[in-house]
Amino acid sequence: MRWVSLRTVTPGRILAQHVLDERGRILLARGMKLSDNILDKLQRLGVGAVCVEDPLTDDLRGREFVDPEIRQRLLEVTYMMLNELASGTYSGVVRPPRVRRRLQPLIQEVIAQLRARGEAGEHFGTVYLSDGELYHHSVNVALFAIGVAIGMGLSETDMVDLGVGALLHDVGKLKIPQKILKKPGRLTDDEFAHMKLHTSYGYQVLRESADLQDSSSQIALLHHERFDGTGYPTGLARDNIPLHSRITGLVDVYEALTANRIYRPANLPHDALEFLLGGGGTQFDATVVQAFVRTISVYPIGMTLVLSNGCKAVVIGSPELQTQRPRVRVIEDERGQPVCSPLEIDLAKDLTTQIVACES
Repeated sequence: MRWVSLRTVTPGRILAQHVLDERGRILLARGMKLSDNILDKLQRLGVGAVCVEDPLTDDLRGREFVDPEIRQRLLEVTYMMLNELASGTYSGVVRPPRVRRRLQPLIQEVIAQLRARGEAGEHFGTVYLSDGELYHHSVNVALFAIGVAIGMGLSETDMVDLGVGALLHDVGKLKIPQKILKKPGRLTDDEFAHMKLHTSYGYQVLRESADLQDSSSQIALLHHERFDGTGYPTGLARDNIPLHSRITGLVDVYEALTANRIYRPANLPHDALEFLLGGGGTQFDATVVQAFVRTISVYPIGMTLVLSNGCKAVVIGSPELQTQRPRVRVIEDERGQPVCSPLEIDLAKDLTTQIVACES
């Protein structure tokens, strides 16, 4: 199995993983053969990459952070709750006072799975490989945040509060006009000022939920604060920013940088990681940055890369604390021809070869 860009995948390939829509429903099932019509539909929907079967990488099995079924349920409940909370209309299933009670079992399942599997670094294989829509983004941020929290040794109660708040951190964006959210170019000063209001809008919605802890609700308000005091909406600095908000703020930036957006393509994961490392102690809490580095595999197993020598390779593993320099298997030469005998390279040792692109 390997991830391939929708720009390069050819008809006839077989899906190795489900493709989910923004509500967590199966858009295309694992095992389906891709046709021209299906590829056109995926492109119109903004899907950037798909996971396909490949004889050269059949032995690889990316260890997902959570079971696909749990991810589907997370997407489903996130879509429902964000829209109901933002609109103020509630069903008999979800009401504001029951938000934490509804989400807690799912968050606890995520925590239990990660703890049971041990090494967290290899469990984030498909977290950020999505189309970047609000609901996928919210789930991705929550999963990253929980992983970092486990790496920092937080209690289960704290991790549940963090996971719930991270899932709902962007609820205020549903009160921002679509013409601003979906604008393909740079926002004007007035538009950016309006966009920044999503933090206050979200906090106003969440603080009405009787069973949410302040640390969860405050994530919506404070996830754009920065460690050096340059963030918004209040300009808090250092430990005056609650830890849950510091964690969510960092992983929110990473997820946004590595996802395709309407106004720019995704950044390379190691470039996004370098941005976090460069901001440690200034924009971001250095302790949280180091926990991220220890916990998150930025090049998950199965990701297809383009190397500086022109070859195409697939990630087969990452050494500890070297997630930006993974072990890879070369599957195409510099002319784009399949190799007869795949060559494996440890990029942490071969420093002359660089990653120049990835298919995400």
